[in-house]
Amino acid sequence: MIKLFDKPSKELSVNPDDQKATEINLIQGKRPYMRAFHFSWLSFNIAFTGWFAIAPLLPYIKEDLKLTPEQAEDGNIVNVASAVFFRFLVGPLCDRFGPKRVMALLLILGSIPVGLSALVRTPVGLIVVRFFIGILGATFVPCQFWTTQMFGKNIVGSANAIVGGWGNMGAGITTIFLALIAAGFHSAGLSSSLSWRVSLVIPAVLCFTVGLCDYFFTDDCPQGDWFKRDLSPKQTAEIHIANNEKKPNTDDANKVVTDTDSEKNVPAPTVPKRDLKTFLLALKDPNVILLMIMYSCCFGVELAVDGALTLFFYEQKKFNLSKKDAGLIASLFGLMNLFSRATGGFLSDFANEKMGIRGRLLVQFIIFFLEGLFLFIFPYTLNSLAEAIVILILFSYFTQAGCGTSFGIVPFVNPELMGVISGLVGGGGSIGGAVFAAVFKKFPASSTPFTILGIVVMVVSFTSFLLKIEGRRLLEFRKK
Repeated sequence: MIKLFDKPSKELSVNPDDQKATEINLIQGKRPYMRAFHFSWLSFNIAFTGWFAIAPLLPYIKEDLKLTPEQAEDGNIVNVASAVFFRFLVGPLCDRFGPKRVMALLLILGSIPVGLSALVRTPVGLIVVRFFIGILGATFVPCQFWTTQMFGKNIVGSANAIVGGWGNMGAGITTIFLALIAAGFHSAGLSSSLSWRVSLVIPAVLCFTVGLCDYFFTDDCPQGDWFKRDLSPKQTAEIHIANNEKKPNTDDANKVVTDTDSEKNVPAPTVPKRDLKTFLLALKDPNVILLMIMYSCCFGVELAVDGALTLFFYEQKKFNLSKKDAGLIASLFGLMNLFSRATGGFLSDFANEKMGIRGRLLVQFIIFFLEGLFLFIFPYTLNSLAEAIVILILFSYFTQAGCGTSFGIVPFVNPELMGVISGLVGGGGSIGGAVFAAVFKKFPASSTPFTILGIVVMVVSFTSFLLKIEGRRLLEFRKK
């Protein structure tokens, strides 16, 4: 249950078996549950202000550094692609050290290249610094890992979706405010070159500050510090089994469970030894591969569009938009995260209550198909700015809701490998972002990439029928 106006002092309901909260009180900030909840989305949001700080400033930077369209897109690709490596690395680190330490480290390290980007003088220097800024993209993994530690199965889809969506909203906030801040500095008398450089100091300071707050004022899990949490005898036995398996038993992994059984809370992810073998074990699961592909077609699309949309609208001469207006329209895409990703999680949880895990799979298919459909329609609306904005809002909603439905499924693939699987699926999103950013580079200032993305996403939506989670598929044929 999600509560909007309950008393902030009221304690949350907790499952005694795993000590996870079974409800969310959005106006509460008490430790450990809601403090972790709010710092999870805030940290990811602030990370986005650094990760995508350069995108809304590209109209200024392009003129200052004499960037070609190809060089501008190369920077977008590198910025997203580097996050792939960091996300794969961060998953096991969350399992080993807990989410708050990893989140704090990523924000503090990421603040350094964001600040240094203000000193860039060449196109090559910009690309290099954007590679290292990509470390901030890895904050998504501890963001989702954190709430998965704190909230039970009945609410974890909604919790993951809300923090992910409110975090992603940082892209829209950044697009609005950095463009306005740079314009304000320029109006105050600073040169165009100095305006965008000074603007970049703000996200660097924010990342560093929130990173420190994560470390000193939050908890990793219901028991507090990651290294002081309790492991029950049952969980310890499960760890021992996981560590000593020679190979995965797919029959047991895909064992059919009833919808009633699937309503039980997932056991708290524990910490078996993390090595290459464990990583490959997760990667061998076809469900993980399918979710990586699907996440590449929602979060990957979001990353590519976030990086390209401001320049796309600015260079549509028929609209005759200023740099500021192009940035404001582009910001609508990111700002939809205020509720779009969260509603994806709500729908996933609601469908789970009605149909069990198969409900989550059904919602996944519907959301992805509609995302692809509206992406495909978007190029046909560009003769009217009003129509283009309406369809932009629609494909934005379904793109981000797809992120919520995807991470409504991830916690149930293999709870013992939650960190690794989160990192892999999140990495899939970054891979998709890099691939789709390359499509935008191939067709600069063109609507063709939206057509291509729409077709790809509609095709990928049908992979929902291939997922087998907790022994159930979306379509099941009973043997006579």
